[in-house]
Order: sequence, then structure tokens, then C-alpha cells
Amino acid sequence: MPASVPSPPILGDELRLLLHTGLPVPSDIVAPTLLALPGVSVRAANSHNATSRARALDGLLRWQLAQLEHELADAARILFGAAPGTAGTTLTERRARAARAAGYEVHHFRKRIEPRLCLLLADMLAADSEEVAAVHAVPPVLTATSQGPLRLPADVFAWEVVEHERMLSKLWAAVYALRADLLDLARLVSMDAPDHDRYQAVDTALWRYGQVLAEADEYRGAYGDALLHTGTRLPPRGLAQLAGWIPPIPEAATDQLSVVARIATTQQDFLAQVDDTDRDTWHTAFTTIERTAS
Repeated sequence: MPASVPSPPILGDELRLLLHTGLPVPSDIVAPTLLALPGVSVRAANSHNATSRARALDGLLRWQLAQLEHELADAARILFGAAPGTAGTTLTERRARAARAAGYEVHHFRKRIEPRLCLLLADMLAADSEEVAAVHAVPPVLTATSQGPLRLPADVFAWEVVEHERMLSKLWAAVYALRADLLDLARLVSMDAPDHDRYQAVDTALWRYGQVLAEADEYRGAYGDALLHTGTRLPPRGLAQLAGWIPPIPEAATDQLSVVARIATTQQDFLAQVDDTDRDTWHTAFTTIERTAS
């Protein structure tokens, strides 16, 4: 299971330390809890790189400060260095300007108001990460290598690690294939393509969805309902949500799609074995969306 989001007071303590430099977030920042937030990880170009996470944290903090609706919002933006003319200034300067903006004496502002502002921002960061953990997942990172073919030690632990990555990669491959075909369908609808072309695209998306279900169920059979090392609370089947909108289908029907996709060798074979009612439900759902969009 993914780690739980840290409590706002813990995040608030690291935010108070960040005030010493303010924004932009330094690339060498020492803020392990903030950098490990799911909301930071999912926004990082490379979630395994500390500098990339620092950039992501900087962007997330700026966005949260810009969205902040509170009587102390202006003071918060000044204090963190997000207001015009405050980036790169000292904490003493930013604190004095923020205190004036909030209508407080500097000493009172430092002792009473700063902790409130840090906790307020920490609450927002925690809520963002709770949402991200519920609906996002981090795919396996791919890295180029010129070292030749992959070689593994004759070790049971290494084999187990690779087996998990293999199954997770197959699941993500199915999710991305579904995403590609949902995008193709959206393009055809936007172009007002002939009904025959759109019908075929809907069928292809159904085939891809069945493959996601089949790979998800294979993963569940080996590792259970928790996706390991993906930073999400989504169950294996839930990864399909990341590909795009999926029509609501009864669980019995999705179970059948998974079974058929597991044994079918081609799309034609899959469609021939899919229950006509389930196929019609899928087509009707997308047709309704198309009419609504037009």
C-alpha cells in the first residue's frame, strides 16, 4: 500500500524551514517529507531525482499560494516569496512586508501568524496529495542503457523483483494502449468521421479495456488488490481510469470482459466472444457522449 500522507503539522514544520530561503525552492533543499508528497512526485518530470522533485514542489507551492483564498493570502504570498518583487529577498525583508500587509507588528507576526500560514498551506498540500494518491499512479521509470542485455544474478529475490516489474509493466502497457485508442476515438468524433470509423474505434477501445482488465486481474492474482510501488490507492483495475473516461459497466460484465480478453488472441476473436448486451452498453454510452458533445 502507498504510504499515508504526512500530517499537516509535520509538513508545516518543513515549510517554516523553507521560509529561510523562500521561493524558488532550492535544488538542494533538505525537506524529505515535502519532497516525498504524492502531489510532488506525480508532478516531477523524474520522481526519482531530487532536483526534479524540488522543481515540482516549487510549482505546487506557487499554484497553492495563487489559489489561496484567505484574509492573509497576500501576506502568505509575500512571506514565501511568491509575490512580485519578493523572490530572492531575505526572510527579514519578506517578514516585514508580510506583517505590514496583514496589519500586525513584526514580532507578533513571526510568533503567531507565520505558524498559522505554514499550517494553512500544509493543509492544502496534504489535501492535494490525498486526492493525488486516490486517483493517480506513477508508472515504472524507463532508462536507456548501452550496457548490453539485462542480466540477473541467480537469486530468488532478484527473480521475484523482476517478476513484479514484468507484470506491472504489462499492466501499464495495456493502460497506455487503451489511452491511445480513446484519444483516437476522441479525434474521430471531433473530425465528425463516418459512423463506421467511429464504431470501429469504439470496438477497439473495448478490446483494449478488456486487456487492461485481464492484466489487472493477473496482477491481483499474484499480489492482491494493492498496487505496489506506484504511490496510489487505486486498485489494479482502477488504472483504467487513468486512460480516460470509461462507461460504468456492471462488475459481472467487466469480469466477463477480463475472461474473454485473457483467452482471445485477436480483436476479432475477442469481439466475437463478448456478450452482445455488454457490447451494446459500451457503444450506447459512447454514442450518448458524442451526441452531448455535439
